[in-house]
Amino acid sequence: MNKIATITALICVSLAVSIMAAGPVKPENTVKPKAETATAADDSYMYYPGHVGNILYLKGTKRSAPDKLLYVKAETRAMEKRDGRDYFYFYAPQVEIRYLIDVDRENGISMKIIKYPFPFFGMSIEVTLTPEMTFMKFPLKVGEKWTYTGRGEATLLGFIKVGRDLRTDFEVMGKEVIKTEAGDFDAYNILANVDEGDGKGVKAEKYWYAKGLGYAIADTTGHRADIVGYKLYDEATGTWKEKLPEGVEKYE
Repeated sequence: MNKIATITALICVSLAVSIMAAGPVKPENTVKPKAETATAADDSYMYYPGHVGNILYLKGTKRSAPDKLLYVKAETRAMEKRDGRDYFYFYAPQVEIRYLIDVDRENGISMKIIKYPFPFFGMSIEVTLTPEMTFMKFPLKVGEKWTYTGRGEATLLGFIKVGRDLRTDFEVMGKEVIKTEAGDFDAYNILANVDEGDGKGVKAEKYWYAKGLGYAIADTTGHRADIVGYKLYDEATGTWKEKLPEGVEKYE
């Protein structure tokens, strides 16, 4: 039983860390516009664009190894169907992190699945969040607060089922211009106070989402990440735009 408890703790330690990419789409890989029901003035969805083929380039460090710089290429690779719904499959090979993300342009951005490497067995563990965790609630508004309560569950080695009750309190802390190596962007800063149900208390995780770009900066208890380049599909023009970082070949 001690071994199983240890496995459980390791699986759930980073459930609410690092959120990226976007949700349901039309067959041509673009998010279905919902302007007919959203107000013309609400551009919240532009702070988390979604399209298969989108790439973000980030420089980052883990808190456990602050002197080691990571060159991360995070790509929206495909669509994946779960429970009859389509999700964006987002993958960052350098840190072996995978997500299934849903975009609802009326209500916000949610995470259904997180996959990440298990340190002992060299395999990826899939954790399902029930219900989905909304980490951007639309319309974005400074001072807006909401709370997620749910459960994260996984199956180890095909038969060991583990899980935790989760709670995260979100707040839109501000709207500001962020200066990055990829350029200057209007961005919303969202604070997530995370309780992973492990008895270790609440962790404060900070994220910045940039207009036309999405995930741009993360400052969490586990890592720091900053956007340095991108390749993104522009719905307005139907073309791709990109700004590649220097030494792009280092990013993987």
